[in-house]
Amino acid sequence: MSILSFSIVTELWCDRKVNRMKLLLVHGHMKQPVSDDILYALGKLGYETAEYHEVWETTVLNDAQIEGLVSYIMENKIDFLISVYFIMNAAMATFKTNIRYISIIWDAPYVGIYNPLGRLNNVWISSFDKLERERYLEKGIKHVLYQPLSVNQDLTEEWNRDIQDALQGNYIHDISFVGRLYDKNTYDECIEMIPDVMRYYFNSIFEEAACKWDGINRVYGTTTNEIWKYIEVISPEFKLVNRMDIEDARCFEMTCIVKKIANIERVAVLNMLAEEYSVALYTDSESAKTVLRNVELQPPVIMGKAAGMVYAGSKINLNISLKGMEGGTPLRIMDIMAAGGFVLSSYCSETAELFEEDKEIVMFKTPEELVEKVNYYLGHDRERKQIAEAGHKKVITCYTYEKKLKQLMEWVIGSDK
Repeated sequence: MSILSFSIVTELWCDRKVNRMKLLLVHGHMKQPVSDDILYALGKLGYETAEYHEVWETTVLNDAQIEGLVSYIMENKIDFLISVYFIMNAAMATFKTNIRYISIIWDAPYVGIYNPLGRLNNVWISSFDKLERERYLEKGIKHVLYQPLSVNQDLTEEWNRDIQDALQGNYIHDISFVGRLYDKNTYDECIEMIPDVMRYYFNSIFEEAACKWDGINRVYGTTTNEIWKYIEVISPEFKLVNRMDIEDARCFEMTCIVKKIANIERVAVLNMLAEEYSVALYTDSESAKTVLRNVELQPPVIMGKAAGMVYAGSKINLNISLKGMEGGTPLRIMDIMAAGGFVLSSYCSETAELFEEDKEIVMFKTPEELVEKVNYYLGHDRERKQIAEAGHKKVITCYTYEKKLKQLMEWVIGSDK
């Protein structure tokens, strides 16, 4: 056998050996909708997979759950453990069994990784927000890979055929938004316990930050340690639940302030657009009936084919990202494009790196620009459809689970070389 032939055979054997590795997908307190897509993609890549449903605690260590998972890993000879989000019990079980733990982060800002277990050598993180990745590394988390969020190409294309047959070229809505109003947020729940002087201070932050989508962070750093200490002294009854290895002031900003601003922005934008246009909201937010005017309210839709029908059936699909999601492109954008929908999104520089502005996606930085672009694209059907088609092609070509997980596994396994 020639040296070249031997090299090819060896390479093929190594690939088969790698793909025979067993991956265990562990669910936290609930099964995430993307879990099935991850398992499907891993199966296509040739990995043997299994699911484990017995780890319920995500941010609290539970000895019984840890030992149960340890036993399962040992008995079934698991090579890698994977989860959506970071599960502390899973991290501890993999540390005890000396296997690698892969955590795929599907949200931002995400504070669940800020704990000593996140800094273990066997922990590997996939983050879709470049700035979050930098923060993780600064906190001593050793392995963090930047990866945009993904879609299930095969399943999406199957749904799209059915959806287009049902729509027959027609639209359900002119403008739609699928998502929460964040009307139930920690800030509103604790506002009565915060002194009046601090309410005025936080209101000034809301006024400064809300409805400005130019990429400048006007939230982080506004709650200093001095301000936080003042709140603790004046309002001892106010307790922030912070189990993570992160400053209380920053935790407050990431978990309370950004969601309150999202509530302000989404209500304001929907009401503003509904004054002149037909706007539909798909949500489970209970306050929608009382805070929105002239907005057509629809029940929440499940990720997948149902949501795809809304996305494909809307001339314009809105995306208004959380202020804490500074560098990440949310799954909503990927799902809209996968369904062939047109996306009009709040500006994000990282999204502009993934998609070409005004050719694959359209973005806005101010309320005035939003109204201007809504008016333009509702009146230019051909242009709008061309952008939607280009966005669809980009997503199903570049941002699929199969490509994401192939890159992720090569990164984790390649560390041995």
